[in-house]
Amino acid sequence: MKNWFTLTCIIFLLTSCEKQNFDEAPEIALEEIGPEQIIAIKDSIYMRISFYDANGDLGENMTNDRHLFVVDERLELAHEFRISAIVPGGAEVPIQGELEWVIPSVFITNTAGEPEDVTYRIYLFDREGNKSNTITTPAISIVP
Repeated sequence: MKNWFTLTCIIFLLTSCEKQNFDEAPEIALEEIGPEQIIAIKDSIYMRISFYDANGDLGENMTNDRHLFVVDERLELAHEFRISAIVPGGAEVPIQGELEWVIPSVFITNTAGEPEDVTYRIYLFDREGNKSNTITTPAISIVP
């Protein structure tokens, strides 16, 4: 019985020593979005997020893969962006920073042409396919 307990403890210790990857997914936060009101088709929306990636595998240089997704919640229409590699040579180091972009010429979807609000869902993927948390923007008013 004593050997069985010892063997069980050794197996438990060996399996608990495996590399744990709890923090592989990047984390993002909304820093800025604006303006609060835009004119349909004429104005653009500016967005800026901050990110943290524990193992630094965010972005790529050798492909045209898209990593950043900004989804218009009215239509489930995704604007996709490529992120260039931030850490050279594949080093696994924690990184943090900011990303910014513009959504050009947003349009009104209702047939009456009345003002409407738009919100966006934002998330990204690292090279390993780990999805970040998803953030939702405040509403922006679109006027004709």
